[in-house]
Amino acid sequence: MVKTRQKNFRAFIFVEGDTEETIAYIAKNLELLKSLLLVFAYPLKEHYAPLLEYLNAEGFHFVQANNTEKLGLESNMMKESHKIASIDVAQTQMRDSISPAQTANTNFAVNAESQSALELPDSTHAQDTLVLHRTIRSGEEIITRGDITIFGRINSGAHIQSDGNVQIFGVISGNVFCNGTYMILGKVGEGNILFQGEILDKTLLQYPYNKVYKKQDSIIIEELR
Repeated sequence: MVKTRQKNFRAFIFVEGDTEETIAYIAKNLELLKSLLLVFAYPLKEHYAPLLEYLNAEGFHFVQANNTEKLGLESNMMKESHKIASIDVAQTQMRDSISPAQTANTNFAVNAESQSALELPDSTHAQDTLVLHRTIRSGEEIITRGDITIFGRINSGAHIQSDGNVQIFGVISGNVFCNGTYMILGKVGEGNILFQGEILDKTLLQYPYNKVYKKQDSIIIEELR
């Protein structure tokens, strides 16, 4: 008898990168990446032995793939976000001082949606803004194709993911993933912020309300006045 379980999971895909820069990147973003499945779109051969040792020592869950096509990552996806079936892909290139390596963040929907997730259906029409006037509880997931505005705090263990713009007027202790053109964020505590595929340094989100956007391919963080 075959027994199966239906489950959503999120994966962080490493498209390329050498051993030292990859370890440095993972160590810098340890808190967030430990909650994800790490997928390496290239084989970790002999010269990646230190990376494999590090991943095993830290208790990461990871898999290897022989090529990006098996992950639904076609060549044109290396430059921008795309959606294929139930897989959402956001391409990123690390832009901090430690690494030029390329990664991608992916949300996999496997067989069925998680019971804890609220996901808006896809549409060919413009998406209305989802507005919530409440606290997002631990373990709660909200995934939307359009913009989202939340007047309330994001508790630790909560997850917000939007293909549109994100506005959160409350303390953020959970994870927020945004593929839109801008974010407005309240105070960021224990939370992790992913903007257009790039993990943001939380020490830069120092204002009561932070405005995050891209200008000439660089992420800008400034105080919302």
